[in-house]
Amino acid sequence: MAFIKRKPKENRLPTEFENLSTATEVVQFAQDKGIETSPLDVSALTRLLGIKMRFEPMDGEDSGSLVKDKKSGEWVMKVNSLHHCNRQRFTIAHELGHYIKHSMQSESFNDKTFFRNGETNRLEIEANQFAAELLMPAEIYHHFIKHNSQKVEDIAAHFQVSSMAVRIRAKQLGYEGHNV
Repeated sequence: MAFIKRKPKENRLPTEFENLSTATEVVQFAQDKGIETSPLDVSALTRLLGIKMRFEPMDGEDSGSLVKDKKSGEWVMKVNSLHHCNRQRFTIAHELGHYIKHSMQSESFNDKTFFRNGETNRLEIEANQFAAELLMPAEIYHHFIKHNSQKVEDIAAHFQVSSMAVRIRAKQLGYEGHNV
């Protein structure tokens, strides 16, 4: 009796998405596919990428998870339904960051509080950065501050993110010490 050695399944993005590696490329891809990008419709983008999304209550500060189903091979994203919709948007963008940047390294990402926990894990830091860039692209952020408002509340409302996410993005973009 001969045994056939099977190749392990590769953790690869589908061919259509394998050239996506930056938030800017993902936003352009969404725009090319007719998805609203101002602000980005992260739910539509998630569906387009073939990721199943579920909103359900989660314990404590758990924000979300992204797991590849062993049987179907499909990626499933869970988002804490008890969190504010702006926090959910960041969670979705964060999980998309894991999908785009890290799905070749792991088949499971379970995320707690994002910016609040002083996370030092490289994958979490990269997913947070990706999410911030995806939801608040630098060029649009600068334009909004220059032409609309420098108030944190106005920026948060425009990008549909939390005030904390706005403050962190402002710092990343060099606005530390300014009104934002």
